[in-house]
Amino acid sequence: MRSKGLIGVLGSLILALLVLGVAYAHWSETLYITTVVNTGDFCVKFLEDYCMNYDKPGENDLKYYGYPNRWPFNVGETVCEVTEDTVTITLNNVYPCYQTWVRFRIINCGTIPAKLKEVIVTFEGPEGLKNKINFGFDAELGYPIPGGWKWVSEVMYPGKYKGALPETGALLDELETALEESIREALEPTDGVLLPQSLSPHYELWLGLGFHIKQDAPESATLTIRITMIWTQFNDE
Repeated sequence: MRSKGLIGVLGSLILALLVLGVAYAHWSETLYITTVVNTGDFCVKFLEDYCMNYDKPGENDLKYYGYPNRWPFNVGETVCEVTEDTVTITLNNVYPCYQTWVRFRIINCGTIPAKLKEVIVTFEGPEGLKNKINFGFDAELGYPIPGGWKWVSEVMYPGKYKGALPETGALLDELETALEESIREALEPTDGVLLPQSLSPHYELWLGLGFHIKQDAPESATLTIRITMIWTQFNDE
């Protein structure tokens, strides 16, 4: 009788251990979920190698922007070089009353809306030459449509000249601030951001700079202007 009772107790104990083992197995199960998280791509840049230059090397000098006839000589010239983050404009062998005009573009080549953080402008040339050069600036925001562009904003600095082009009455010391303020104002229709090309329609910034050499400027002078723009994603503080 005692052996039967012992066997019964051992059987109950084994059964209890089995139940506990099953329960522990359930408690210790791990669920693995595999997924892919796609992050956005941030990319804002000048359109490389694109610069509309209205007084290219080898061409007769402009009389003024938009005038069809040129001077019968080629003395000054404008060189415009564009990389992803910098535009370099060199005014070579310029003289009093020389005028020139360049135009370039900024695109959002990523998938994240971007806002302008900072513009950095540096100069290389004879001391004081930049104070003998006036500039005008034009910023246009638009998107492509069949046969052309749809413009949604335009900002000119320091003001309009002949109803269309910016006058060239500002000194180069103002250029950095003028670029920042004008670009931000031009982006107001899109809540202050440059929308990516992955959207439809995609927006681009077209920026134009005109220069006029003042009467008292030295002859045969050369000035290099470098414009670097730093952008950040729209939700950065």
